[in-house]
Order: sequence, then C-alpha cells, then structure tokens
Amino acid sequence: MATIRKIYRAKSDFYPRMVFDKEEGTFLIEGRSLTEDSEAVYGPVLEWLDEYATQPNSETHMVFNLEYYNSASLRKFADILKKLKQIGIESGTQISATWYYEDGDESSLENAEDLASSIGINIEMKLIGGA
Repeated sequence: MATIRKIYRAKSDFYPRMVFDKEEGTFLIEGRSLTEDSEAVYGPVLEWLDEYATQPNSETHMVFNLEYYNSASLRKFADILKKLKQIGIESGTQISATWYYEDGDESSLENAEDLASSIGINIEMKLIGGA
C-alpha cells in the first residue's frame, strides 16, 4: 500500500499547529485558530482524512488543544469530527478525541460538549494543568 503523506503545519499567531501523521498515530490541532478563511486552513485536513479513510489505523485519536479559536474554525472542527466518525463507521476503527480547555473557559468546554453530543462521538474533556 502507498504511504499516506503527513500534514505538518507550524503554529503562528493566527493558525494552529497541525499534525496529521498516520504512521505515528498523531492527529493534533493546537494553538490559536483565528483564520477567516477556514476552508484554506482546514480543507487540506479534510482531504487528508479522505485519503486516510482508505487505510485507517485500528485506533484514531484526535487531540484539540486550543488557546483560542473563532466560530469559523469551530465549524471545521465539527467537520473533522464528523469525517472521523464516518471513518469509524465504515472501517470499524476506534475513534476518540480529547479536548483540552483552560480553567474558567466555560465556552470552550461547552463547545466540546456540544460537538460530542451533536456528532455522537466520544470526546474526553481535560482541564489544562488538571490532575
């Protein structure tokens, strides 16, 4: 089978660090996501997931560790989770996610809970610096 390319994008003031690496089993978005053109940033990730769906790992764990994100980014996070759920349904791979949030950031915690319930995917919420 052909090797699936990796996505690695360094974080900046407006874009999160992103790592999508099938070989290492790393699926990560972290930092700040303030882009107004979320399709340009997250479109390649969704395309990568289409390719990943043809030969997924037996387990797939997505990590969101975001300091701040805008509503356009949140919609793309939902798209990513929906695509992962579909991969799980079609391939039988175990799909899970972790959403890190800061103490007092009720908005981020509520967003994660809303994503989990609306998409029907297991998202573990973890307090940054928590036990």
